[in-house]
Amino acid sequence: MTSPLLNRVVCPHCKRLTLRGRYCMNCGKELPAELAIEVTPPQPVIQQSAAEQPQAAAPAPQQVAQLPTQQTAEVPPAEDVAEERKLVEQLSKLHTWSLKLIDIFMNGEVPINVFKELYDEYRSRITTLDQKRIDTINRISERIRELTQKSESLKIRHEVNEISDRDYIRQKIELDKELTRLRPKLSILQNPLEIRLADIPAFTESLANKIQNVRDNGVQAGLSQETISTIVQDLQSLLDACQGLVKQHEKIQHEIKKLETRYKIGELKQDEYLAQRQRLERQLELTF
Repeated sequence: MTSPLLNRVVCPHCKRLTLRGRYCMNCGKELPAELAIEVTPPQPVIQQSAAEQPQAAAPAPQQVAQLPTQQTAEVPPAEDVAEERKLVEQLSKLHTWSLKLIDIFMNGEVPINVFKELYDEYRSRITTLDQKRIDTINRISERIRELTQKSESLKIRHEVNEISDRDYIRQKIELDKELTRLRPKLSILQNPLEIRLADIPAFTESLANKIQNVRDNGVQAGLSQETISTIVQDLQSLLDACQGLVKQHEKIQHEIKKLETRYKIGELKQDEYLAQRQRLERQLELTF
């Protein structure tokens, strides 16, 4: 299914809208020949037009120049996620300071009264900001569920011919546009430490080591059992909050292994394999 005005097609593999081209911009699989038009004009046509009709070749560069704009329109502007980034930046700094404070205290570099005063301050500020983060996550998640349900209902109505192809594409694009705006917000908020997915395994290991260190050596460092329990609970909560990122990391690594296997057995061509692997590896470098 295609829309000449929007230059979009429905991928036969993932059933999502994508720009015409060699590969689907969502799942990365190769599109059928009738959907996979070239985004640059054929060279022989340009040479002939330049020789015989100089003015006729002018529209081709304009069409090529418009395609990147259509692709980047799928990514929300920075100002759309500015509030969420600011919240996470504040939380990230507080968590970093708090974790570093625990380390230097356990190394005997900070008096216990200074440690307790600063730790309580950071903890209070983290609690306030984290509640705001969780409330925002719940609100955005609910809206995403509503939009997803509308999208599924729209698909069914289209399949039974209740609405036309043109109306389906128009409404689907509107729904996808809002989802595209909301999903990055949710992803940003789900990483209160602004840590790269690639660094998640090492970070969670360091948290587990801190928990064990406080449990084993907290009393010797001068902490009461109540304070030890509070610190361990805070660290464990932070470790639990990272589990979603751990699952994302594991999922991407699993997909990379699947790609390698598909390529080794000949299911994927080299250019398709490299394109999909690069896309997955870029995700590991993200902080959301």
